[in-house]
Amino acid sequence: MIIRFLIALILALFCTTIMADQVAKVSLDRAWGLLIGDELKLQIELPVDSEDLDPTSLPQIDKRYGTWLYLKALTATDSSLWLSYQIVNVPADTIEVYTPAFNVRKLDNEWITVPEVAFTIGTLLTEQTGGSVNNIAIKADRKPTLIATTETELRLKIASLFAIIFGLILLAWHIGWRPKNRRPFAQAVHELSRLKWSRSKQQAQPSRILHAAFNNTSGTVIVHSELVQLFSKAPWLQLLEQDIAQFYLLSANHFFNRNIEQEPDFDTVMKLAKACRSKEKLA
Repeated sequence: MIIRFLIALILALFCTTIMADQVAKVSLDRAWGLLIGDELKLQIELPVDSEDLDPTSLPQIDKRYGTWLYLKALTATDSSLWLSYQIVNVPADTIEVYTPAFNVRKLDNEWITVPEVAFTIGTLLTEQTGGSVNNIAIKADRKPTLIATTETELRLKIASLFAIIFGLILLAWHIGWRPKNRRPFAQAVHELSRLKWSRSKQQAQPSRILHAAFNNTSGTVIVHSELVQLFSKAPWLQLLEQDIAQFYLLSANHFFNRNIEQEPDFDTVMKLAKACRSKEKLA
């Protein structure tokens, strides 16, 4: 008799252990602070691998469960199930509700119980005087929290002031308010650039500017017949010898010929000045 009792006790304990193993563990990503439209992530830790479950026994997605929840997605990974619920209703007051409890069947026809778990849904409604459903209204939006902007505004003003000062310096530099420390052809290109937009441009002024650059480079006044002296003083100009000689020839015909011929045009003078400036930089 005692032996039978012990056997029955052992079997009862064994069956209890088996039944305990068939209950899944359930957890939520958060259980409070939820409102209508929020998503609720439910993790189910199974006692077996998810591949051992009968797919037909799993909850159906795209379906409403009870008053509060709508199942949007169900994902199986290893020994876990992930259920994504969305809250689709708003209570008149903050309440505690539960996720649906259900059973899933294994391929060997045994069942696993998924218990319910509690969570809290907040309300967006406020009840007016009278306590009637007709007196329920939507809560007003919370007033935005203002951020102090005094320091940021001060920094922006300082940055803007520096930008304006820097822009004025660049403008002054561009129009020529800077020390006259340029080399001769750099100065010539600068003056020709300013002359291009000048309304009081004199007829022979571009040629005079370029002549001044050649004279300053050689240290003396250069005429067409003395170009050898220029190239001996500035041999880096020899690569432009033909263009320089052509410029001096046209200039001499314009300034010293009885039959006044047309002076070198502005674009030709500017092109030669820039070419000489390029050689000057490398000298």
